[in-house]
Order: sequence, then C-alpha cells, then structure tokens
Amino acid sequence: MTTQKQEYKEQIGAVQLTLIPSDKYKSNKIVFKFRAPLDRATSTKRALLAALLETNTKKYPTQTAFRKELASLYGANFYTSVDKKGDEHVLTAVLDMVDGQFVPDGDGLLGQAFTLLQEILFQPNVTDGAFHEATVAREKENLAQRLESVYDDKIRYANKRLTEIMFANENFKYGAAGVLEDIPAITGADLFAYYQQLLAEDTIDLFICGDVAKEEVIAHVKALPFTDRAYRPIEAPAPVHPKEVNTVKENQPINQGKLVLGYRTNILFGDDAYVPLQLANGLLGGFSNSKIFINVREKASLAYYAHSRLDSFQGFMLISAGIDEKNYEQALAIIEEQVTAMQAGDFAEEELAQTKAMLTNQLLEANDQAQGLIELAYNNTLKQANLDLPNWLKRISEVTKEEVVKAAASFELDTIYFLSKGADSNAETKL
Repeated sequence: MTTQKQEYKEQIGAVQLTLIPSDKYKSNKIVFKFRAPLDRATSTKRALLAALLETNTKKYPTQTAFRKELASLYGANFYTSVDKKGDEHVLTAVLDMVDGQFVPDGDGLLGQAFTLLQEILFQPNVTDGAFHEATVAREKENLAQRLESVYDDKIRYANKRLTEIMFANENFKYGAAGVLEDIPAITGADLFAYYQQLLAEDTIDLFICGDVAKEEVIAHVKALPFTDRAYRPIEAPAPVHPKEVNTVKENQPINQGKLVLGYRTNILFGDDAYVPLQLANGLLGGFSNSKIFINVREKASLAYYAHSRLDSFQGFMLISAGIDEKNYEQALAIIEEQVTAMQAGDFAEEELAQTKAMLTNQLLEANDQAQGLIELAYNNTLKQANLDLPNWLKRISEVTKEEVVKAAASFELDTIYFLSKGADSNAETKL
C-alpha cells in the first residue's frame, strides 16, 4: 500500500534537512539546493560550477569514470541545474537512485550514495587551486552556446528582453545561467575560489524523498563537512507600483512578431491572495479555456500562441503572444480588454469551476512525482508557508469569485515589449 507520511524537518549544522517519506516510488531522490543572492558577479560562475559538478571529480577525473561509478550504484543518476527564486540564485544538485530494498545487497546503498555526494561536493577535480583546465574550457564553451541559443529562440529571447527591461533596476534582470560576456574572463582558479565561498556561505537545503530511515539519513547529514551557519530566510521583493507603462519595440529579421506584456502583481507564493491569483491567471491566460486564448487566438485569429504565466517569487505576470506585426495594435487592445474584464468580474461561475478543476489536475500531476513534492516543499520552506498539496487543493475549492476579482485587481501593467521585423528588414540588434 502506498503511504505518504508527514514531512520531517531539522536544521543540522549548515543544512536544513527536509525528509519526505514515501513508499510510492522504487527510487530515492536526494536533492541539494544551494542559495545565494542573485547578482551579475556570481551568476555566471554558479552556472559554470553546476556544469562542472556533474562532469567529474578528483577521484573520477573523466566523465566516463564518473558515469561508471554512478552505474555501479544500480544505475544512479546525478545532474545539476540553476534557477531563480525572486532575487535569489539557486544551484540544485540531484542524485536519483534505486531504493536499496529492491536490489540485492542494497542495505548500504544510501550510505554509498552519500559517500559519492561527499566526493562530488568536497573533492572536485581541482589541481593547484584551480578546476581542471580542459573541463573548464569545455563547460565555458557549452554555457556560451546555451546562452547564445536564446537569441535564436525568439520566444525565449522576447521574454528575456522583457525581464531585462522591466527589472532594469533590480537584480532579477539577470538570468540564472549568467551573462554571456562574462564567460571568457572566468578561470578555473576563479571558479574554485568562488566555490569555496559557496560551500562556506550559501544557504543549504537538503531534500530526501523516498522510503528511508530517518535516523540513517540524519547520521549521513551530520557527517557532511559543511561549516555551521544560520539559515537565511528569503526576503520578499519590495512592492512595485509602476507610475507609467514602458513600451519598447525592437526589430530583427523575423517573420512572426513576439508581443510580451509584464504586469506587477506584488502577490507571492504563500500569500493569502496567492491561490485566488492563480485562478485569475488561469481564467485570463493560463489554460485553453482562458480569455486571452479564446479571444485573441480563437475568435480574432490574431495570435499563433497566446498565454499568461505567473512568477510566484517576484510577484509579476507575463502575457506572451505570437502575432503578425500588422496586428500589433488590435492584439494589444484585445489583451488589455481581457485583463479589464477579469478585474470587472466578467466571467461566469462555471468558468471559475472549470479553471479550478484544471488547476487541481495540474497540481496533482505535478506532485505525482518526487521532484514535484520536493519543489513544493522548497517553496514552503523559503516562504515559511503551509501550502502543502492537501491545503492547496482545499484552498482552491474554497476560493470565491470575489476573491478572484480582488486578485485580478492587483494586475498593474508595467512594460510592453514587441519584437518584430520592422520597417528595416535587415535591422538586427543583438543585445
């Protein structure tokens, strides 16, 4: 029988441990999250470090040797990623491994996993105070290609430009993967010096989801050689109320225009108005029954795609649409009409009920996997909130139309960005 027991939390030295017991899966997931303030000086280094950590170690100096060791743990998988949570940068390291109960001689498998994690984190491939030169060069090239690829994906590029413009005076303007122009100057010595700072100063969360013994996990965590530090809570961004709308138009040789609107909401994950805001976003542009999708794309046939999404740690909403340049004014007007309609309560109870069902299904699907449970637990930890899945679903069912209208009233248009071919078909500004 599948059971989900109560989460266990404990601060163990530098590490905030969250244990999510479950016998639903035949695997265990171990997730480290290293968090620090987001800024330009460190974001590129952190992205490179994430890539280096998943490539090799001092003991396993080649990618082949490293992967062979993972394979010896019954096909374990290790990978990293970088992300933003508001004005915070998060470097995530994940080890997926089979539950030892399902393999021969699996009793010590969790201990072997922690031994490998110690090797990865505390014995990286470093010589004379610098990360392995050839590995650094390769990962710098890979990161540069990754950042350059954003320019070729015009949807991602337009979203990036909207973020840079809208948050020009805030660190949120920086991407989690860093800044392309900063890559060449970074050396292996720079990276190791900063990595030592990361290990000593980052706020560290450790999540373990699976069928594991609490006492064994605690013993392994206590053995991690981090220096003790206090847990640093995340700071909510200061509310921003735009005094006027900033409109920016840029030209590139493209066939389909990219229209992006940025709205301030100043509502964050865990706030009382957060779930009503989710439903307001769902009704406006989050699902296939939404106002923007139906009125801009289906009825007026003005958009190749049209949707909205929330950032729950920075307090803003982004509306994105792919349109022909000649339809800019009409598409913009219809989008703004839909926002006004939401704020006026121009939607039926049946539409709200349908959106509640779609949001519920979305949450159930996302939290059906261990990674979804961990991300939800992390969000609650960061915001010191109590929006676990049962509470979230209960809150969705209870939200009234009046609460949704009140949440929609928070939408304040800040920035309009439009990328199109423009009058000069050869115009190309690479920013």
